[in-house]
Order: sequence, then structure tokens, then C-alpha cells
Amino acid sequence: MFLKEIYVITGGPGFGKSSLIESLASLDYYCSDEFARDIIEDQTEIDGEILPWKNPKLFQQEVLKRRIAFFNSVEPGTIAFADRGIPDQLAFARHKGFVSPQILIESNAIYRYAPQVFITPPWPDIYTTDHIRKETLEEAIQIHRRVIETYLELNYEIVDLPLLPVTQRVDFILQTIGIRKDT
Repeated sequence: MFLKEIYVITGGPGFGKSSLIESLASLDYYCSDEFARDIIEDQTEIDGEILPWKNPKLFQQEVLKRRIAFFNSVEPGTIAFADRGIPDQLAFARHKGFVSPQILIESNAIYRYAPQVFITPPWPDIYTTDHIRKETLEEAIQIHRRVIETYLELNYEIVDLPLLPVTQRVDFILQTIGIRKDT
């Protein structure tokens, strides 16, 4: 088991994860990309095959490869933030009705993130769809529930983020992990 100080920011699609990651990166914290979205954008541009609706297994393998590479790139003693983690893949597979892929079960046992996982709760005021995020708000909430269920099952502590502007959410995260004191 490789416990690293990588804090996952997760939740349903469209609830503000990527904005938080961008803000944390602007503060010079080491952050992952949202690999699934990146792959979909890249593959759509080239009419590629690594898309969840064309080849779900290949897509899952590529996302997992990138998440493991990010995990391995985090040096000991470095605080990092991940826009979703390996448990999210397990949650999405279950949401789509797939059996739990053995590689995801094994990877979740090997690659352990910091125990606190920050959850962006459903926030209808900021939810939008786009060319990649096509889920209705109701579907996003269903995914959100599945994500929480999966992280709890894997013995992570869920920390709900308040419905506040990005800078205040970032301050909340940093205070929670002991980096910033209350101001």
C-alpha cells in the first residue's frame, strides 16, 4: 500500500471540481488533470477509438494508466491534489452497470490517497452541460451518490465542501488539511 499525501477532489460531474484544481494549481500545488475529460477531448478531435462509447475497456485502461502515472509522479513529502482518483473509475463502472473490473479493485488497494476526500456536493446554480458533460442534473446527482458510496466502501473520510466561491472553497480545503489557519 502506497499512502501519499494526494488529496482527491471529487463528486458528481459539473459540481466545481476542476475550478478548484485550477485554483490550487495557480497557488503552485501539484495537481492532476481531469484525465477522462482530456482523453475524450483529444480522441474526439481525431475521431479516435479511446472513447467510453466506442471502447469502454480501452478508455478505462488509459484513464487508469494516467492516474497511476500521476500518483507515481508525486514525490514523498509533496502535497498534491487529484481531480478525481482511481475510486472514481470504480464508481463510474458501477454506475454504468459494469461489474467491478478486477484491475480497478486491485489498483484501489495498491494506490491509496490521503484519507480525507473532498466532495463537491450537487450545486444546481453552477451545473451546466457541454459537448462532453451531457448528463442531466439528476444523472449527475446519481453519479455523485455512487462516488460517495465507493469512497466510503474503500474507507476514505468524506469531507463535503461548502457551497461557496472557489477561493473560499480552496481556503476550506487548505484549512482542513492544516496548511492555512483561519483568518
